[in-house]
Amino acid sequence: MDETKRTGFGLKLLKVSLAILVPVVFLVLLAALFLKLSGLDPVEEAKNLVFQDKTSSQNQQAASGSSQIAQLKQENTDQKTQVKQLQSDNNKLKDQVAELKNQLKQAQNDANEKNSQAKSQTKAARQAVYAQTYKSMDSAKAGAIFDKLSVKQAAEYINLLDDKTKAAILENMDVEKAAALTPLLKAHATSTESSSTAPTTP
Repeated sequence: MDETKRTGFGLKLLKVSLAILVPVVFLVLLAALFLKLSGLDPVEEAKNLVFQDKTSSQNQQAASGSSQIAQLKQENTDQKTQVKQLQSDNNKLKDQVAELKNQLKQAQNDANEKNSQAKSQTKAARQAVYAQTYKSMDSAKAGAIFDKLSVKQAAEYINLLDDKTKAAILENMDVEKAAALTPLLKAHATSTESSSTAPTTP
């Protein structure tokens, strides 16, 4: 019983397979006959159908690869251009910074020079006031004031005066103070100039 069932199932399967395969083979042979009658080689056409997809995909891949390479080259060129532009801008900024530093240094030098000139002018004006004040003062009162100053201060102020005024003040000072002050005396500029320009007697 089992063997007859198996044999019957095998026959049925064979019949179904033949029923499917026979029409398919018939259609393939019929298509090949039509291709042969139309002047085409059925084997070549089958190869073309099978391998055409592979070739077209390879061509597409090659085309996309070459376009990507071209795009990458263009991006590389653009990046090089941007780098050059940035380097140029950086150099310009460095030059501007150096120029600004030079201008700042020059401005500082000018300010320092003006400041020193102003200080020297202020000092000269103060010295002129001191000289005029002591010159206009009574020599006895000026001598009393110089007695109260230190030797250094007294020498600084008395050297602003002409030689005649110096002598008058020293006459009215304490002897010891006048003696300590004498080595610190300097010739007055105007008196030196006048003595050098005075006519010499033969």
